[in-house]
Amino acid sequence: MPVTSLPPAHDTELSLSVERAYRESLVTDRLGAIWSLIMAKCFLAQWAILTFAIPVSGPLYIWTLTLIMGVVASLYYLHAHRVKLYLLPTHFRVNAAVLAGLLVALGFVAYAFFALRLLPAPLAAALAAVLLGSWSLARAALRRAWPPLVGAFLWWGLAATALRAPAEQALLWLGLGLLCAQALPGFAVAARASRRRV
Repeated sequence: MPVTSLPPAHDTELSLSVERAYRESLVTDRLGAIWSLIMAKCFLAQWAILTFAIPVSGPLYIWTLTLIMGVVASLYYLHAHRVKLYLLPTHFRVNAAVLAGLLVALGFVAYAFFALRLLPAPLAAALAAVLLGSWSLARAALRRAWPPLVGAFLWWGLAATALRAPAEQALLWLGLGLLCAQALPGFAVAARASRRRV
């Protein structure tokens, strides 16, 4: 029998699988926080353009360029860390199911606001904040972490604020929520997981 420092084959495969799952979780946590930061920048910049009458095309120079660069950078980031994201995951995951439900619900809110004109801006912003707060609460339970729980309470506070605020401030509250209640807790969860691993 050859002498080797490697563990038995089945132990090696298990160790590699656990390491891969940890790496994928850490990369997606960081990517989620970065995308929250990107979206916060878009909402806050668009609010500033509309509020201060800045002569810049927000949809072209803020949203389109930012989202294109964000997608390209995300693809390079995933490739560098050898992580693949599947649109249709091969294994059912509660996290993915809750996220899909959130995106569908946010899509309905956006459709009711932009296409049907059924919702005023404060109500649409408040509904979006409540849904994102529910996502943060679910994430806190799934990850057993307190930063998303703080984010959930911040989202719900912003929802109450947006509901009473003028319509022109709707983008401001969503941008602040994405920054303070989504991006910062996301970075905190990723940092906590990284410290635990070390």
